[in-house]
Amino acid sequence: MRRFIFLLIVCEFFSLACIAANKTIKGHIVDEFGKNVEFASVYVDSIYAVSDKEGKFSLVVPDGMKQELVISHISYQTNKIPYDVYSKKTSLQLTLKEKTCDLSDITVVSGKKQESILGKGVRAPGDVAFHNVRNTKYETGPLFVVNKDYYVKTAKLRVQKCTFASCTIRLIIYEVKGTNFVPVQHRPLYVRLSEISDKKDLSVWIEEPLKLERNHKYYIGVAVMASSGNGEIHFPAYFKKGCVRNLCTDRKKNLPVTLGVSLYGISAKHLQ
Repeated sequence: MRRFIFLLIVCEFFSLACIAANKTIKGHIVDEFGKNVEFASVYVDSIYAVSDKEGKFSLVVPDGMKQELVISHISYQTNKIPYDVYSKKTSLQLTLKEKTCDLSDITVVSGKKQESILGKGVRAPGDVAFHNVRNTKYETGPLFVVNKDYYVKTAKLRVQKCTFASCTIRLIIYEVKGTNFVPVQHRPLYVRLSEISDKKDLSVWIEEPLKLERNHKYYIGVAVMASSGNGEIHFPAYFKKGCVRNLCTDRKKNLPVTLGVSLYGISAKHLQ
């Protein structure tokens, strides 16, 4: 089981090594105020990169690949650059426009004590692992349905070990609408960690209003956005319905096991 999960996540890196590339696309991504945009996803077809803390990226594409260049981040509107435009430039200066955020009114009806919204599940043999990756175009995590409206306050993620000198993990909660995964939060959750030799629970406080609705289906996508040096990060596997998703193609694979994510929050109801 461990090998099966591992191969689904990292198989991209073996295929990329066999591609003969002949063009490097470089660029700088900022927002409307000129601030650098970190961790924007940049891709042409299945070739993927992530912008660094200075908003810069570099993407090597193979000869003959003429698909549009896509720049996406859940906080901003997606930008698509035609091949005829980016192929004529040695460096791109790109500006992303922030998405408008429509926050529904929520009345907290229970006390301040947080309830468990999603548990990790029962421990399964093996781990979900990312090996020797700077960033990955795959995200993975649990699929779930909530039994009442919740106002999410805390997310927890269990890490078995991390041998990277440093590593940044991203968590995004999506609502599943048919075949589409639609983010329910305006900004991603980032967890930065250094080397870990024994299992550790990472806790993330969610500041923005984040509502989950009764009987709606959701997905938590966990991805490695940046890492320093060679190494690996392991997440304990749990028996809980999960999904692996390709961030470039949106191709998905459901699995009976996934990594250990838990959510906590407060019962809520809409204003009438």
